[in-house]
Amino acid sequence: MDLVRDLDSRIAYGVVGGTFAGLLFLLANMWYADSQGLPAVAPLYDISTIFYFADKPDPQPVNAAVGLVVHLTLAAAFGAALAALAPLAKGAGRLMGLGAAFGLVLYLVNFQILGRVAFEWFQEGPNQTFEVFAHLGYGLLVAPFLVRFASTTAEQPADSHVSAARPAAT
Repeated sequence: MDLVRDLDSRIAYGVVGGTFAGLLFLLANMWYADSQGLPAVAPLYDISTIFYFADKPDPQPVNAAVGLVVHLTLAAAFGAALAALAPLAKGAGRLMGLGAAFGLVLYLVNFQILGRVAFEWFQEGPNQTFEVFAHLGYGLLVAPFLVRFASTTAEQPADSHVSAARPAAT
């Protein structure tokens, strides 16, 4: 496995996949906010606190735009990070597992570590159970964009297939 081979292509696919998954992630968060009686743009206000290092969201129209830019930038960057790791997975199934694990690690880092240290609103505002599933979904949605970069068992030496398939001649 070579983590440098095709890195530029992997990053490009990761950025596209991360942006796609990030948009669906955002739509899910907007739906959830609306279902809880909050404005649908509430998640964008929440995310804008990252840019401003604010303690609480400020529901101004400009902050919805700031939140959207921050969210899409992070989604693209996280997609690129997962793309960098794609060759570590052997096959599509394991890549999906890596994507799921990546999403859960994102939740832990963003909400449980950074949320406790620097962005306390992310402990108070968003529903933590929903966020676990949303981040899991993010990783699972990015992974299909990267399947072509997962390592395959075909990288084994050709002789190992022949010797395993046929008994030795006597």
